[in-house]
Amino acid sequence: MDQVRRRFTRNALLTGVFSPALAGSLFAASDSVHVVQAGDTLTGISKRYGISTSELRRANKVSGDLIRVGQRLSIPGTGSSKPAPPSYHIVQAGDTLSGIAIQYGITVAQIKRDNSLNSDVIRIGQKLVISSNHTSGNDYLVNVRAVTARISVRRDNWKRIVVHHSGIKHGNASVYDSAHRRRGMQNGLAYHFVIGNGIDSGDGEIEIGPRWRKQLLGGHVKSYHINLTAIGICLVGNFEKTHPSRRQLEAFTQLMDWLRGGVLPKAHRFAGHRELKGEQTICPGKNFPLAAMHARYGH
Repeated sequence: MDQVRRRFTRNALLTGVFSPALAGSLFAASDSVHVVQAGDTLTGISKRYGISTSELRRANKVSGDLIRVGQRLSIPGTGSSKPAPPSYHIVQAGDTLSGIAIQYGITVAQIKRDNSLNSDVIRIGQKLVISSNHTSGNDYLVNVRAVTARISVRRDNWKRIVVHHSGIKHGNASVYDSAHRRRGMQNGLAYHFVIGNGIDSGDGEIEIGPRWRKQLLGGHVKSYHINLTAIGICLVGNFEKTHPSRRQLEAFTQLMDWLRGGVLPKAHRFAGHRELKGEQTICPGKNFPLAAMHARYGH
């Protein structure tokens, strides 16, 4: 059992996505540990593990609400080695299935399946079963880190990260690069990164565009000024019709955490394409969990 817990904890630490419940989400054990991720709060962590904030403070000798990224928090448990029972989420005003899925590190499909939902409609006060986290354990950044290590990143230039969807379910970085060049973009692919959906590239595969390799301005929005200072990340798919896959969201949050964790120290601002002034678009689609991402990364 300890070997399983160590392996799960290692994978969760490796991915760094969704602030997963680590070993404690699978085993309600007295020595469970949660590693604080960007966007975590004591209140959010206590709700995730089904304990009170005061219990969490007492177990970790924390007097206030201040916690830091990377901090290891002990999670008081029952000492049982049995799998933890499902937890529950009470729907609040503003909640969406996508946002709830991000919060607990699971998929929209999983929430629907566990709660016999036939649509994305949920109501305030509704009690949703939230079963154990099932992240893939993949490190999606291996190639990104290797490529970036060989280039000189313009760290002071990049001030913002903008997320897009492709609007179609087919395509990859190469396909979009060719299409954008036909449209007169001499630097090719408008985005710096493209995250595949498993059709024309791997599900969650992060492809690196020439604009990142050469540290060139983007071509992903109308505003020339924003293109000068904004990194563009595109997830393949039409998120007006479908949801991004679990692996796409894992890859996206890994990439965001990595970029904002020191690679781009001044890229403090985050936006969906449609949120930018003057951009008349629905991108990245109604099913992309923008609210949850803003809760994690700010505005």
